[in-house]
Amino acid sequence: MAVTALEHHLDRVSETRRGNSVAFFDLDGTLIAGYSIFALALETARSGIARGELRQPLKMLRDLLRQRQKESGGHYHKLVRRLSRALIGVSEEQLRELGEKAYLNSIARSLYREAISLVAAHRAAGHHLVIVTAASRYQVEPIARVLGVDEICCTQLEVIEGCFTGKVIAPMCYGEGKTLAARRIAKQQGLTLTDCWFYSDSSADLPLLRQVGHPVAVNASDRLGAHARSRRWPQLRFASRGLPDMESLLRTVLTAQAVTATALVGSLGQRLSIGRFANANRVTRLVGDLGSGFAGLDFDVEGADHLRQPGPAVFVFNHQSMLDSMVLAHLLRRDCVPFCKQEMAKKPVLGPLLRQLGTIFIDRADSNQTAVWQEALQVLASGRSLVIAPEGTRSTLGQIQPFKPGAFLLARKAKVPIIPLILHNVMDALPKGGLLIRPATIRITVLPPMAAADLKDVRSSCAGLERRYNQLLGQSPAAPLPQLAAAG
Repeated sequence: MAVTALEHHLDRVSETRRGNSVAFFDLDGTLIAGYSIFALALETARSGIARGELRQPLKMLRDLLRQRQKESGGHYHKLVRRLSRALIGVSEEQLRELGEKAYLNSIARSLYREAISLVAAHRAAGHHLVIVTAASRYQVEPIARVLGVDEICCTQLEVIEGCFTGKVIAPMCYGEGKTLAARRIAKQQGLTLTDCWFYSDSSADLPLLRQVGHPVAVNASDRLGAHARSRRWPQLRFASRGLPDMESLLRTVLTAQAVTATALVGSLGQRLSIGRFANANRVTRLVGDLGSGFAGLDFDVEGADHLRQPGPAVFVFNHQSMLDSMVLAHLLRRDCVPFCKQEMAKKPVLGPLLRQLGTIFIDRADSNQTAVWQEALQVLASGRSLVIAPEGTRSTLGQIQPFKPGAFLLARKAKVPIIPLILHNVMDALPKGGLLIRPATIRITVLPPMAAADLKDVRSSCAGLERRYNQLLGQSPAAPLPQLAAAG
């Protein structure tokens, strides 16, 4: 298999001397597809602030887009000052909350998977991680927190007594302003800019790109791309996010139609009194094969032999995407009953489909789960298996969340094995919050079964398997990230 430019670059990063470097990252177009200001403006409009001081958000966004196309520094400075004046009297806390909503509702699904890998490679090399951007901290902080970035340099807006004054604190973190901020960070780390890396998509960042020892053009504009070629700088192109192509649109529509048709087939099977288990198995195979085919999913499965164990089992998996169920249906194919949160039972098409599979729905607000427990044990006693995500929920980046012991308790009680399934990259096809499916090769690792007899200490077994998932996914355990410093 040919080594991609990104893989080659990640190897280059891993080979650098540990520590003794700063990795600077631009935000818009580099870490995320598109412009974070659009997401923030949308949340601002939704919140009702647009009915007051911010009466011209569309005009401001149009100006921003024109500036990005022209890459004109003077125009950008005027735009930021106009935006700042529009915020006079607005509560800083209010804008911070809007920034969090913008991340959850829009920005999270625009994070480039390639950029996440890039940040992780620099972290593994012991480099100090910094986002340096002209955006405000209200757009940047949620992204930096999720990525585990050490520090941010951004444009600062003056706040007095908790409200914006309409002034921009000089110098802005744009053009030469980024170079000043980066030089200060490098000095604090006992380094010079020649020891540092910088990733950007814009020619407006040429002042800093020319100063660092490791400049890298990411999704470069025409002007930056030409400059990078003349200087022989590395160039990376990220394609996992951004505007969908016609293939993604078509595959999403066809997949949705396949799921709908499968639900109708299952409903017809019930009306024709086809055996309950036989009907559920037919629906499972249709979802797994027809759905994944239309979605453009290929599969690379390691340890597939572990799936062919005699008798029932409790299959556990890490939750990454709404497509997880389709992937699992393709793998397991028959005699498997999923656990699912109660809210999914109310979904228009998915609800009936899940009921046809005999899904056990869990009301997470109910402290008494006795009925759920008994239903699960009856499923295992009938010879069918259970499919459970021990995390209970999924993270934006696919980071493993703390495992809950329920699956392990069930396996021990029913005296059946646990079979761990590790989903590596389902989010590449459909990230959390995403709407359009992209074709992808899904990597899955099936670990050897854990015998019920080895589950005497349930909490220890649970914690041990969680560590194993983190190791194989190359992650650190999920934990609260430190507060971020913000610099001008």
